Amino acid sequence: MRTILFDLLDRIVSTSPPEPVIEFGALRAPTQTHLPSVRSVFAGFQYSGADMTPGVGVDQLQDLRQIGIRDSSIGTVLLLDTMEHVEDPRAAIAELRRCMKPYGILLLTSHFYFPKHAYPYDYWRFTSDGILALLKDFPHRYAAEGGLRLFPHTVVGLGGGGELDDATWERYVKAVDDWLKRGATSWKERMLNLFPPVLAQMSYERYARMERSQ
Repeated sequence: MRTILFDLLDRIVSTSPPEPVIEFGALRAPTQTHLPSVRSVFAGFQYSGADMTPGVGVDQLQDLRQIGIRDSSIGTVLLLDTMEHVEDPRAAIAELRRCMKPYGILLLTSHFYFPKHAYPYDYWRFTSDGILALLKDFPHRYAAEGGLRLFPHTVVGLGGGGELDDATWERYVKAVDDWLKRGATSWKERMLNLFPPVLAQMSYERYARMERSQ
C-alpha cells in the first residue's frame, strides 16, 4: 500500500465510519514493515486485517471469492491497492456486498498509471468507469481519479448500503474529493507524471532495489 493513502484514511476516520472495519489484502510486504500500519490509523475502532496468506498484519484468513463472514456484519470494507491483484473482481465485490451492513461503506483504491507489481499477481488496471461498473449493485456508488486527466495514477471508489443516509454518504464523498485535491500525490506520482515511461521504469527499479536492500 502506498503511503499517500494514509492521508485518505485519516479523512475517512474523521467521518466516524461504521464498525467493524475489515481491511482485505492486509498482508504487509517485507519492504513495508517499517511504515505505519492501517491498524494504527484505526486505533480505537474494531479493526481486523484479512488476507489469503498468513503473515504480518493478518488477523484472519479470507478468500474474496468465498468470504467466511456472515451476511450483513461488516461496517467498513477497506480494499487499499488490492483489487488489481484479485483475479475475479466482480465475484469479490459481490461477496463483500453480501457481508456488509445495510448502512456500511466500502472504500476501494487502485492504480491506473503505475508500474507492474506482482504480489503475487498484478491482473488489472481500472478507470473510474470501471470502478463504477464493479459497484453497480450498490445503492450508493462513487468513483474519481487522481493525477493527470488522461493518465491518472490512482482511482478511488466508494460503495454504500441502502440504509446509508444521504448526509453521511456526502461526508464520505467529500473526504475522498478533498484528498484527491490536496493529499493524493507524492514524489513517486510526480515522477510518473513527469518522466517518460523508460526513465520512470529505471527510477522505479532503482527504488525497488533500494527497498529490498533495507
